[in-house]
Amino acid sequence: MKILLTTIFQYPHEGGMSTHISMLKKGLEKSGHQVTVLSSSDINKVIQTSIKGCGYLMNRLSVGAGQLYGDLGRMNALKLALRKIAGSYDVINTQDIFATIAAQRIHDNVVLTLHGYYSYEATSRGALKEGSPFFKKAIDYEKEAYESAGEIICVDNRLKEHVKRNTKIEPTVIKNFIDPSGFTSTNNVTNKLRVEYNLPDNKKIILVPRRLTEKNGVIYPLLALEKLITEYPDILLVYAGTGEMMDKLKQLTFQLDLKQQVRLLGSVPHQLMPSLYQLSNIVVVPSIHSKGVEEATSISALEGMLSKTPVIAGAVGGLKELITHNENGLLFSDRNIVELAVHIRSILNDQELREKLTHNAYEHVLSNHTVEKVAEEYLFAYKKNQ
Repeated sequence: MKILLTTIFQYPHEGGMSTHISMLKKGLEKSGHQVTVLSSSDINKVIQTSIKGCGYLMNRLSVGAGQLYGDLGRMNALKLALRKIAGSYDVINTQDIFATIAAQRIHDNVVLTLHGYYSYEATSRGALKEGSPFFKKAIDYEKEAYESAGEIICVDNRLKEHVKRNTKIEPTVIKNFIDPSGFTSTNNVTNKLRVEYNLPDNKKIILVPRRLTEKNGVIYPLLALEKLITEYPDILLVYAGTGEMMDKLKQLTFQLDLKQQVRLLGSVPHQLMPSLYQLSNIVVVPSIHSKGVEEATSISALEGMLSKTPVIAGAVGGLKELITHNENGLLFSDRNIVELAVHIRSILNDQELREKLTHNAYEHVLSNHTVEKVAEEYLFAYKKNQ
């Protein structure tokens, strides 16, 4: 098959969707299919700058106006590009609601992969105001996208239920996945990483590999650290990611006098992440309920599990589907820093627990979340809609 993966967002970019696209492309190509990615990165740079600038000014005047202006602008630019090339492909697999709307009436076989709730995620990061006219319009665009797609693939069951509540459509669930062959590390890379990011080998490293957004709960490991630092003075809390919470994390780190125990690495190239996971003692994916948003089947959690590093995660959304508490990871209740601190302490103190969790997690990922397995499921969905 000739397959077009498309999104109005930049590709590549920091975040799970970009990783998903890259791995799916690789898996489908391994099966002998031809895959192309079309994103807003392919749009004329002058147009991109104009859309971004106008959107910024509009948002200053009214929260939400710029968000919709920008996304609709990218949608229309993508639509123009699709009209030129869509006929060359057997299927268009859109990765967001606006790419889906752009593709409607241009191609007969449009499959939407739904990674999250557009409206509520925009609200969670402050780009939309819940209940506003712009928020209600965004909800309408979501529904339009769901109803125009020939097939909808959700990355977890809570997204499936969200679609069913708003439409009469029965989506397919294909959970997020990882490419084990592409997720490897070497001692040389690991040692270079330690030097580059100042990560001494005599520290117990707790890694938070997350975009720094409210829904990702990134503030809570820092609050838990305050409860642990006296008992474990050799802990180093490491954040790998960027986002609107960066300044707040810096401010709180200063207020708690934890500057020596925290590293904010910013954006880390994905090819370096296997080494970062492997030099860590614990991976924390501290997602929370935030303005109607819950975490999907987190790729960061999958990466931690595959790297045989113990994973602690917030008991929300797709993370509850991925992790069985005390079997292949540990879950803590929403925003509960006491519980998170207890779990960190348990893993640091109990070697038998560490070995059980990492063994079971590794086997679970290999059995259920490999790109080879998922590529076949996507191909079935593509052909079902032809």
